[in-house]
Order: sequence, then C-alpha cells, then structure tokens
Amino acid sequence: MKAKMTSKERVLAAMQRKEVDYVPCVPFFNFQEPSQRVGRKWEFPFGPSVIEMLDYSYNVLKIDQVINFSIPNYPDKEVISNIEVKGDVLTKEYITPAGVLRASVRLNEHWPHGYDITLMGDFNTAHFIEPWIKSKADIECLKYIFKEPTKDSDLDRLRLRYKDTRALADKYDAALYCYFGHGLTGALNMFGAENLCQMTLDDPELVHAYLEVDHQWNMRTYELALALGVDFIRRDGFYETCDFFSPKMLTEFLGKRLKDEVDLVHSAGKPIGYTVLSGFGNMLDHLLAVGFDCIMCPDVFLRDGDAKRLKDKLGDKTSFFTGPSDTIHMPWDDTKKVREAIRYIFEIFDKTGLLITPCSSAKAVYPWDNVLAMIDEWRRLIQQT
Repeated sequence: MKAKMTSKERVLAAMQRKEVDYVPCVPFFNFQEPSQRVGRKWEFPFGPSVIEMLDYSYNVLKIDQVINFSIPNYPDKEVISNIEVKGDVLTKEYITPAGVLRASVRLNEHWPHGYDITLMGDFNTAHFIEPWIKSKADIECLKYIFKEPTKDSDLDRLRLRYKDTRALADKYDAALYCYFGHGLTGALNMFGAENLCQMTLDDPELVHAYLEVDHQWNMRTYELALALGVDFIRRDGFYETCDFFSPKMLTEFLGKRLKDEVDLVHSAGKPIGYTVLSGFGNMLDHLLAVGFDCIMCPDVFLRDGDAKRLKDKLGDKTSFFTGPSDTIHMPWDDTKKVREAIRYIFEIFDKTGLLITPCSSAKAVYPWDNVLAMIDEWRRLIQQT
C-alpha cells in the first residue's frame, strides 16, 4: 500500500491511473435550482454552501472533494443585451457589431431563470419559441459573445477570485479544476435539441461553424485556466453522445477538436476529464481516439451502459469517475441497492483508476441515507486487502 497521500495527490493520481493509497470517494454534491426543490425536503446535512459542503466532507464524512473554478464569458464591450416581456413570452437580444442574436421562451411555472434567458441552459429547449441559433448570421454574433476576459481589470478580478478559490482548496489539500467546454452540449441548448439533430443532416456546415467558435473559445479559456494554475480540466460532454448522434457524427463534428483540446491540456502537464452520463456504449472507439485521462460520471446502470465493455475498451488508458446511478439508485429509499451498486463498480473496475461518485451527482432532495450507505460500503471495500 502506498504511503498516505493528500486529497489532491490521491485524486490526481487516480485520474491518471497511478498508484494511490486508496480509491478516493469524491461525490459531486448538487444543490439543485430552487425550482427543482419545490415541495421536496432538503436532505443534505449542510446548507447550499460550498464551504459548508467542504467542511462536512473532510471533517465529518472523511472523504475527498474537488473544487470548481468557473470562468464565465466576457462579451465584447460593444455588445448590449435587452430583455422584453409580452404576455407569457420572454425575449432576450444581444446587439452585436455583427447583428442581433435573439431567443424567446414561453414563461410558465417551470421556467427557472426569472426574466432572463441563459445562453446554455438545460431548461431552454423545453421552453423555446425561438432558439438562439438559426443561421450563419447568428454564429457571427456569437464571435462577440463567446469570449474570454482580455481587459486588465477583468483579468485582475479573475486572478483575485482564483487566489481566494485556491486558498480554499489548499485549506483542505483539495484538487482545483475548471469545468469548461460546451461543444454539442452547448449547441443542443442553443439550437434546440430537435433543430440541432436536424441541422447535423441538413446543414452540417452551420453546426461546424458553431462548434469552431465554441472550440476556439474553449482553447483560449483552457490556456487561461492552466496559466492560473488549476490542477485539471473537466470538459462537458453530457449530450455529446449516441443519445443524439451516431458515432460517425461524433467523430466528424468533434474528433479533431476534442483531440486538440486534450493535447493542449496535456502540453501543460495536466489531466483532462470528460463528462458523459448515458449513450456512450457505441462511442468507445471515438473516446479512445480522443485520449481523455478520465471518463467522468458514466452511468453504467442505464441502458447501453455496459460497465465491462467500457472497462475492457478504455481501462488500460482511462480512469473512471463513477458509482451508483442517480436515476436508478440514489432517489429511492433502498440503501441495499446502493451498496450492491458500489460492490458491482469495484468488481468491474477494480481499484486502479477508479474514483467514486453518484452519477451524475448526489442531489439535495434525495435520501441522505443513500449517500451514507455509498460511503460506508466504499470504506468497507477499500479496507479489504
């Protein structure tokens, strides 16, 4: 057994399939939007605070955590946004030097963003009357919106925020990461799901044009995050799967772009993880070719989530940040099933290159006893020789 490691050392080593003192348990805790919690009991024994969550994780649960340092977009100073409400229709515009980018949604009790429309929100598609992206002209507008900070004042504030976040991570010897990169996940939110899938067939050049703007923004933001000193990059691939696209499409639209992003992060000597949840069973060759260090939150209990096939195909080169399903196991009062899921994960993936979390997260309204059962079973298994 390797000598005792710090939390950061353990997590980064596991992500890169290196030897660790024990398999880390690093549950992603999801506070959820207030609208998602209406009528539901708050189950976490800590409040909706990162600091409270970290303190409870390290000092009470005795588990590891990772901390996200987010970098928002910084539209050009020429960009102006307007909001208009007419009846139950909310419209937002970005007025740019290239034209106007516009979206409209239907307001109802399920709309969580008040009188605003996010660029990349999971709730957009279900409410769209008019999506953000409809033509090449909209892509030209995006070039003024999908931007990293360049002004000295913005960079100074970002560095100060990074300094505070790094100090918090250092307090617990926790790994600090940047969760960034949107690709087809962002495209689905901006085109609308049905529109995007149709566009990949009818107007693939429009999809490529969008993805290239996004990719260049990703690359510049990764460079900034790595220069600041984050410990790893987490790329969002949540909807970049065969739930929506064929393996051939994924390679065509994403293959080289993702490989370039991976190479950039590796050139800085840092690992990069890739978030997928479902629909990954037929895209394993695509993932292998790209070369991510870690596949994060693959739910191997969902349809097409063959754990053994995933491990056999990628396991020699890739680590897995996985565990019980937050669809099948974590929402229900059945800790026995949660324990069975943890045992299955250890049986298939073994202890090299494994990190434990509910997939995709432990949610605030799910029974807390399930989290405790997951941690207790994990602890029992890591203590076995």
